[in-house]
Amino acid sequence: MPTPYDHIVLLVDDLAAAEADFTALGFTVQERADTEHGKTRFRFVSFDDGSYILLTAFASPEDQAAHRLGEVLAAGEGWADWSFTLPDVAETGAAMAAAGHPVKGPVRVANVIAGGTPWGLDLLMCGRGAGGDVALPFLVSDVEGRGARIPAPKPHANGATGMVGLRLTTDDARAVGEALTVIGCEETAPGRYTFADGWVEVLPMDIPGARAGGGILEVVLTGPEAASFDAALTHGAPLTMEAP
Repeated sequence: MPTPYDHIVLLVDDLAAAEADFTALGFTVQERADTEHGKTRFRFVSFDDGSYILLTAFASPEDQAAHRLGEVLAAGEGWADWSFTLPDVAETGAAMAAAGHPVKGPVRVANVIAGGTPWGLDLLMCGRGAGGDVALPFLVSDVEGRGARIPAPKPHANGATGMVGLRLTTDDARAVGEALTVIGCEETAPGRYTFADGWVEVLPMDIPGARAGGGILEVVLTGPEAASFDAALTHGAPLTMEAP
């Protein structure tokens, strides 16, 4: 069974502006001191439960065009992709393929942060980049240095403590649900899948607010009270918080 969420990717045009906006919303935004940089630049909003929001911008228009998520940003800022952490993504990938779901990878992603600590993970694409439904996640298995990969959480002024839920839209809820079950989720109500302490809801594409083509509709955090964050400051990404 997957652990609680690994991270959610939020694509933005201007990383500095996104950092300032999330800070204004009461989040503590951090930077990872990677010694090498590729096609993307990041800022982290880390939570106590080990999950994080990854504010992401492309280093250049050429890098955006070459990236599997480039077309998502071309359609506008907002949520782009999401992930679970699993012990062995290769094993899960084999199970997904055996069940008829497309996958790509795993591929090794690694870096070294300032000070010399390495981190590395294996990444398996199930949705974007694999030809699968864009509502499906990518999966990661840490090889080394998870503590270096994810900046340690610091308190958020708004009280957010973790990521509990995700609402997705798709035109093939049955196939998405079957894939989530193979990954390790359990359908506990029609269209609702649970894992560890979290949940995923799979909704039809014609629901109000759905992104063209489907994918992430809304991310739900845990915190001291219910809240809905200003979409102008979340760069078009629907984000809410609920009390435990």
